[in-house]
Amino acid sequence: MRKILSITAAVGIAFAFEVMPYGAYLDYSSASLKDKGYIFGVYGNYFFPKHKIEFDAEHTKIKYKDDTNIDDWKQNDFTIIGHFYQGYNLAYKAGIHNIWVKQGDDSKYDKVFILGILYYKYLKYNAGIDLYYSDYEDNGGFKIIQVSPKVGFNFGNYYSKIGSFYTEVKYNHIHLNKDNVTPKDNYSNVDMKLQNFQGPWTTTLNLSFGKSAYKVANDGFVVYTTGDEYKYSAGLSVNYAISKKESIKVGYTKSKYNNGSSNCYSNVYTLSYSRAF
Repeated sequence: MRKILSITAAVGIAFAFEVMPYGAYLDYSSASLKDKGYIFGVYGNYFFPKHKIEFDAEHTKIKYKDDTNIDDWKQNDFTIIGHFYQGYNLAYKAGIHNIWVKQGDDSKYDKVFILGILYYKYLKYNAGIDLYYSDYEDNGGFKIIQVSPKVGFNFGNYYSKIGSFYTEVKYNHIHLNKDNVTPKDNYSNVDMKLQNFQGPWTTTLNLSFGKSAYKVANDGFVVYTTGDEYKYSAGLSVNYAISKKESIKVGYTKSKYNNGSSNCYSNVYTLSYSRAF
């Protein structure tokens, strides 16, 4: 329902501000060089007539296994995205995702530029395309272009026993201008999402399959920066609306990836709390 409410607010029906602190715990399989990690962050958005501003500040720390002698991965991200709503059916967005990485004595600054356009029919369907240009200037000077067309639609009756649904399919084409690190220059990856809205509950199933590396996900708020080649992921989250202004969400995601020498698995457990004003 958040996407529906966002569109309603942004075209001038209401004003709203939302803030959402969140955290995640990461653990990895025995074949992985990584041991465990955590993420802490704060997401927020503000709506006013025909516009929306989103921001996210995040800190990530990943600890490698003791026998690898690899320094901890410390990463800070700050993302800001602006949206403009033209009438009641067309939306544009532009933004930047900043990434600061420190590993031992090595420090890097990378960035991802974000553009997108979306055509939608309220409570019916939407179609759009997102473009991401990743600049790893301090990490070998390579560039990445990602093109992500998507389509989604709503179905069902919110007031029925099983509630209403939203489903979305996104295709990600990732072109890397990088040698001797990943085995491919281009990746094709598909994201699928199914959401169910029933009373105060929102349940979301996310699937991603097809190989990818340095992928930009979650509409520009997530960037896979470590260079691992991912093969698939599956996630489930449940959001409970405590009131009209408060909600809490828990989630779990399992992914399979290759770290260059072997297949590994990661488990991510998330918890967030959202408050609207």
